[in-house]
Amino acid sequence: MKVFLDRNKTLLPRIDVIYLLARLMTLTGIAWMALFGYGTLEPPSFTIMAILLGTFALHLLLFYIAMQGRFDLKLAYLSAIVYDLLLIPLLITYSGGPGSSFYLLYYLTISVAAYVLVFWVATAFTAIACASYLAVIFADINITNLYDILIRIGFVWVYFLAISYASEHMRRSERRLLKLFDTLNQRTSELEKSQAQVEMIYENSRVLASILDSDGVVREVTKILGNVLQYDHFAMVLRDRYSNLFYRSRSINGRNNFHPQAIDADQMGLVRRVCDVGEPIRLKDLNGREDYQPLGEDSRSLLVVPMKSHGQVHGALTAESVNKDHFKERDLQMLSIVSRSAALAFENAELHRRTEELTVIDELTETYNYRYFVQKLQEEKRRALRYNLPLSLIMVDIDWFKKLNDSLGHEAGNRVLKQLSAVIKSCIRDVDVFSRYGGEEFMVILPQTTQHEAATLGERIRAKVERTKFETAMGQISSVTVSVGVSSFPENGRSHEDLVSITDQALYRAKGEGRNLVCTI
Repeated sequence: MKVFLDRNKTLLPRIDVIYLLARLMTLTGIAWMALFGYGTLEPPSFTIMAILLGTFALHLLLFYIAMQGRFDLKLAYLSAIVYDLLLIPLLITYSGGPGSSFYLLYYLTISVAAYVLVFWVATAFTAIACASYLAVIFADINITNLYDILIRIGFVWVYFLAISYASEHMRRSERRLLKLFDTLNQRTSELEKSQAQVEMIYENSRVLASILDSDGVVREVTKILGNVLQYDHFAMVLRDRYSNLFYRSRSINGRNNFHPQAIDADQMGLVRRVCDVGEPIRLKDLNGREDYQPLGEDSRSLLVVPMKSHGQVHGALTAESVNKDHFKERDLQMLSIVSRSAALAFENAELHRRTEELTVIDELTETYNYRYFVQKLQEEKRRALRYNLPLSLIMVDIDWFKKLNDSLGHEAGNRVLKQLSAVIKSCIRDVDVFSRYGGEEFMVILPQTTQHEAATLGERIRAKVERTKFETAMGQISSVTVSVGVSSFPENGRSHEDLVSITDQALYRAKGEGRNLVCTI
């Protein structure tokens, strides 16, 4: 059962010192009575007064020790109330009974009880105080003093109720004020947290703007969502050129996954709607939703924001929480800032990729140019040397190309070059690097390919070119043949310059032996 009112967190004044001073004054009054008596009454016996003074002084000492934090101060107050209910009747008895002024000490006791105890417990102590007072003066009650005694008892109860009401009113006001302070502190803390998050997002957005590859953008956005915004589960959803949705990154309980994964459109209609409309969606409760498949089994609320820039939606960012109605307007604003920065970063990365392609792509044949060929050959050569892997080169040259240009014109020659590049592309792998080496010469870098395999591929190219009918002009069809030279690492040299030189020698050997051939050295 609760006895004490909670005073651990309070704005009300602490009465400890005031109460201690009042007790000292009471001790002074008791000592005066012990020395000089009370009015016309003689002082009580020395033994009785020694006991009263000694126990009172001991109690004051214990109360002072409790004020220093040695033990619970609430127990000290309770013991003081109980002690007073024993002491005051004795003082009244030895100081004249009904005429004693020591009954006023009941007001001090009742004040403390109303201030530190719950109402019903304080009421019980007040009733005990009144009963003890009546008990010690019962023999002296008569018709003359009855009115005064009733007035005293009545004032005790009025005083108790007034103190209780005032104390309760102060406590209610205090609770409201403390609640206001807590709310203010919470809002201040949220504001500081929001400001810190905005600053961190701003700094990370600057980093995003400097990243020029899409994989780097994905990883940086994932870091922001996990480390800065600290979502339970989140994902980045992108749209491909056919408007199909797929996960580009996902995070569940801090475990990141960057492997792309297709999304079932039937289970993710909510995300598709966000991508189509370009407006965010915030759900308070995910239970019963059939248009969204949560990342986490414990997810309860959802926030989906489109990655939109310059009127184009690149995808969406999703954030999930294990708590219902977790996401507020502030969360929507934060995630919207990140989503816009991510969309702009993807645009920058795509623009950079296209710009790079323009610098390394041959405009006529849409193959890599000579500069890119040299760069990739050096990289593949270092990789082959480091991991002891085979590497091969194929050089393809059109037979009698000058004669074709002279007879049909350069426009016809350009048509043949474009069609030939398409034929060669259809014969090689995605990992192979196909480049225009110069004029009518083409190079193919074949990683992890032996000389025998490269020669087989060269023969496949030669045969397919021979079977292909090339359109040189409107309605004009011509046959074209090619000569092919092949070299390999490590059989034909250790440096990339050696490989190119040997490949060129093999090509000239094919031309010298009659053209339309594949030769190796």
